[in-house]
Amino acid sequence: MAWSFGHSAESAASPQAIWRRYVDVEHWSEWSRHGVEWSRLDGPFEVGAKGRSKAPGMPAARFRLVEVDPEARFVSEVRLPGGRIRFEHLIEPRDGGSRITHLASVSGPLAALHARVIRKGVERGLPDGVERLAALAA
Repeated sequence: MAWSFGHSAESAASPQAIWRRYVDVEHWSEWSRHGVEWSRLDGPFEVGAKGRSKAPGMPAARFRLVEVDPEARFVSEVRLPGGRIRFEHLIEPRDGGSRITHLASVSGPLAALHARVIRKGVERGLPDGVERLAALAA
């Protein structure tokens, strides 16, 4: 892995409330303003489902859901020539709410190149998205 970055936030929201925001793919931009301009999923929110998403200043990218554990975790991947971008979204139940963690990583032979392209945007957008999700879902 050439690069990874993550951020966590506490939320008063239940895991179920946060999960409802995750599966509402067309509205990801409501909580991830700096990370997602628009997004869509072709089919149900389950392993193997494919979608498209556009980050600000970047071309639209195809992603695939590679892991889905309802109300706990989902992982999406974007495949690129010589690399892969992986986004993990975790929900941990806490007394009176949840802890939300989002992780981004880049791997593959050209990972260093891909990381240079996305790093600034992810390091800016990912924490803001997690914090906004924590507040909106509550």
